Amino acid sequence: MSVRDIFLKAKSAVERLYDRAATIQRYEAYQKPNGADGMQWVTKHENVPCRLSSVGMQTLNNASQDDVNAIQYDVKVFLSSDINVRAGDVFVIDGVRYESAKEPFVYITHQEVLLVRKGYA
Repeated sequence: MSVRDIFLKAKSAVERLYDRAATIQRYEAYQKPNGADGMQWVTKHENVPCRLSSVGMQTLNNASQDDVNAIQYDVKVFLSSDINVRAGDVFVIDGVRYESAKEPFVYITHQEVLLVRKGYA
């Protein structure tokens, strides 16, 4: 039995830890009814089991006061390695919109995607 086979057996155990569901959207080109090209957000995956984790306290800057109270912090989402995720995809988890910051780190048992939460208080 190879190490890969052992990790594949552990995959279902890892996925039992997922306690949230995500909708993953991607910005794609489309053709408008008048023939012009345009861009729109397209839902690529719905109800994807996942788990969120904060990246670290040093990156946690969840409120800055200026003219507008801006919210910005980094999180990491864990999900199945079978889901196609690209840099720039948007995740909606529990009604909160997160922007994908980087390409995913894909492992045999799961993948990790760094996300940025941007919004206003």
